[in-house]
Amino acid sequence: MSVLGIHDAHDAGAAIAQNGEVAGAVNEERFTKKKNDVGFPVNAINYMLKNSDDDITKIAIPWIGGSALFARLYPDLEVRRRLLWRRQAPKPSGFKMKVTDMIFKVVQDQQPKWFWNATGKGIGGSILRGKLRNLGINKELVFVEHHLAHAATAYYASGFKEALVITLDGAGDGLSGTVSIGENGKLKRINEFKASASLGLLYGAATLACDLRFSEDEGKLMSLAAYSYPSEMKELDSFVRYDERKKQLVSDMGIKYEFLLAEYIKNTLLWKYNREALAYAVQKHVQNQVMKIVESYIRETKIRNVAVSGGYFSNIITNMAINEHPEVKNFFVFPQMGDGGLALGAAYYVDFQESGRFNPKQIDNLYYGPEYSDSEIEEALKKQKKAKKIQYHEVRDIAKYAAEKVAEENKIVLWFQGRMEFGPRALGNRSVVALANHKENRNEINIIIKRRPYYQPFASTILEEDAKSLLDPYPRGTKFMTVGYKVKPDKFPELEAASHIDMTTRPQTLGKENKLYRELISHIKKKVGYGAVLNTSFNKHGMPIVMTPEDALWTLENTGAKYMAIGNFFVEKAK
Repeated sequence: MSVLGIHDAHDAGAAIAQNGEVAGAVNEERFTKKKNDVGFPVNAINYMLKNSDDDITKIAIPWIGGSALFARLYPDLEVRRRLLWRRQAPKPSGFKMKVTDMIFKVVQDQQPKWFWNATGKGIGGSILRGKLRNLGINKELVFVEHHLAHAATAYYASGFKEALVITLDGAGDGLSGTVSIGENGKLKRINEFKASASLGLLYGAATLACDLRFSEDEGKLMSLAAYSYPSEMKELDSFVRYDERKKQLVSDMGIKYEFLLAEYIKNTLLWKYNREALAYAVQKHVQNQVMKIVESYIRETKIRNVAVSGGYFSNIITNMAINEHPEVKNFFVFPQMGDGGLALGAAYYVDFQESGRFNPKQIDNLYYGPEYSDSEIEEALKKQKKAKKIQYHEVRDIAKYAAEKVAEENKIVLWFQGRMEFGPRALGNRSVVALANHKENRNEINIIIKRRPYYQPFASTILEEDAKSLLDPYPRGTKFMTVGYKVKPDKFPELEAASHIDMTTRPQTLGKENKLYRELISHIKKKVGYGAVLNTSFNKHGMPIVMTPEDALWTLENTGAKYMAIGNFFVEKAK
């Protein structure tokens, strides 16, 4: 028996948990090619059901009231909201922003709770049951509160028998964060923060104020912060801060709508400071509040295993501070920490309620998506070859052949193998690979494929056994690119293309969980002397990571990339 989780708001997706383990997980964007796609994830659900070898007993839904209810009642509203976030819709007028802000003030904290839970489960549940019946699914729905689903992803994936579990994001079901204790498979919430005082909202509004995209470009704001001189803005205390006496996030700011808050930041802070200084100050301020929460609850609970989730924890610099903290014994960030991971969190939680089985082993990979046979791959290649767009040939040892292209000829290679990764990071199955010690590779990848801002760095994959020699401090590894690490000064040239200006890198420390990718890097190591490469996601900027061979070939054709290793075939774009 297994549980199907469905998230039907922004970054929609589906997942299956079974006896404490993940059977599969995928987001709708990979099928529709719409970044962070919103709405009912028909394709993701069908994929999960088609590839499940067990009976689904229950359906877990990880969002009850508030915006989720409105999204189910009026799905076009959520679509328009996402277009607005992505700057693909006209900016709202000042009057409209003020009206929206008034609505947000009324509904943001979702009080009284009983009303939102009742309407969410009643009206929202009725809508969902109708959509599921259209797919031939008639199973019991179990609603899981938004931040409980986030906490479940962090706790059950961490493998920690006992853990301090912290969630933080913009808002969900009336909250912006929670603190829980996980023990022997059970989660007990010990504190929660109202949505009207949100660290995630401040960070997102600052991102908007810097003319970046809300709920998508926060990583760019974090990267931009490294280009500033140290700056402090006392004004940020009024936006949101952690009150250690009250044990609450508090806000003196009356503005709750992200676009109106962004306008306020522009008119007050960016009037006086440049955007690099704003990025630095916001990063430092929000990070300080998070560290206060972490430190105070370690002192209170005496629990030193920390597991985190929620969209805020995509912030690898904050995660680095937690990871390096001397009071933290073990640290785990759920890799699909944003709302795209909620389907799995809900499935995890309901599965434990049903089976009572807790898996004490931390997940070591995210290869939960589709994979394609060599015959399926070659069928796609033949069509492109017939159109005279590519040349290709089969290779006996694809890892060695691709490594020679990378290490001996300094070529950038698109790498498509095995099951697609779940989440926002490429982890060696849908990756772009290049030498990390040629700093010009960063600019070349940006020019020919990514077209990202100059201040946004690329990530690295480092063999586990080589990580300590390249990174310092190195308290523990990270398999999922969720934590920043400082590069040893004398080793910076070896990782310069995969590091930031502040001499940090966002590594995937690779063990034995991906045999073929390890072989690729091991062959490169023989040529350069250490096991590390630049690794970035296989996609054109603004598009989801590729899923199918057809997606991979489209990306090859529509970017300046020239070489691709896909299955056992090496492909070169036709001249």
